[in-house]
Amino acid sequence: MKGNRGKEMRRLMLAVSLSVLVLVLAIIAYFMVDIIVTTNNNIEHNKELVIEQSVLSLTQIGENISELTKSPAVIGIFNQDIVNKILGGDWQTFYDFMGEFAIPFYPIEYVGVVQNGEVVSYATKGGLVVDPQDMPTEPPEGDYESLDSLGDKEGLFISVFYPVDLNFSGLEDFYVNMIVDRTDELATVEKYFEDQRNDLILRLSIASVIAVILSLLLTTFGLRYFTRKYVVKPIEELNRTAEEIADGTFEGEVQVDEESAYAALQGLLRSGQKVLQHMDQEIKG
Repeated sequence: MKGNRGKEMRRLMLAVSLSVLVLVLAIIAYFMVDIIVTTNNNIEHNKELVIEQSVLSLTQIGENISELTKSPAVIGIFNQDIVNKILGGDWQTFYDFMGEFAIPFYPIEYVGVVQNGEVVSYATKGGLVVDPQDMPTEPPEGDYESLDSLGDKEGLFISVFYPVDLNFSGLEDFYVNMIVDRTDELATVEKYFEDQRNDLILRLSIASVIAVILSLLLTTFGLRYFTRKYVVKPIEELNRTAEEIADGTFEGEVQVDEESAYAALQGLLRSGQKVLQHMDQEIKG
């Protein structure tokens, strides 16, 4: 009897422990996934902000360049020789001037002068080498285009086309293509949120280990205690009562607790006790 009870109890505790462990691990997995998804969303959101700010900045630069090129007289403030060449029909000098003017004054890596779908002049910053045939020549469908590389550099580059009004020259379909490098800014954003994610995962992992250990301890020892108190002990008392009734050593009357889960067994023992008492009286009589 004791062997069966021990085997069943071990199975019960194992089943409960595994159930609690699965529940704890499911909760931990949920929070892990939530942290990862939230981090990725934050990175994407801040990436969009970086791009929006870059597009706004490039658009403002385009406006400044457009204002500069509205009249040769404005260009003359910088260099009268350039004005003379432009008025003489040397448009290549004008194209080159636009790039050479923008690169030193603005935080951009590339300026391309595009006319009729062709790069007619360009300038780069910091000795960056690019192939003009590989550079954008048509405005994107939206406000900007993101590039994975610029020359021999890889990263995040934002390209914006800005139309330039050259009414004084009669030139049409004229754009300035400006590209800015946002690789470092994006890397900073990603590192910030990834560090936060890794820190949260580390803390959650430590808390998870503690939670798993505590859940196993509570389900093992707690279940053993309460099962012993409310299941095993009442059954043992019923067994002892049954044995004493069978031996004729039980004194008093078996009590039946109607609110107990063992009320039926208690009633059965009391009926058995009365039957045995009746048989004893008949034998003695």
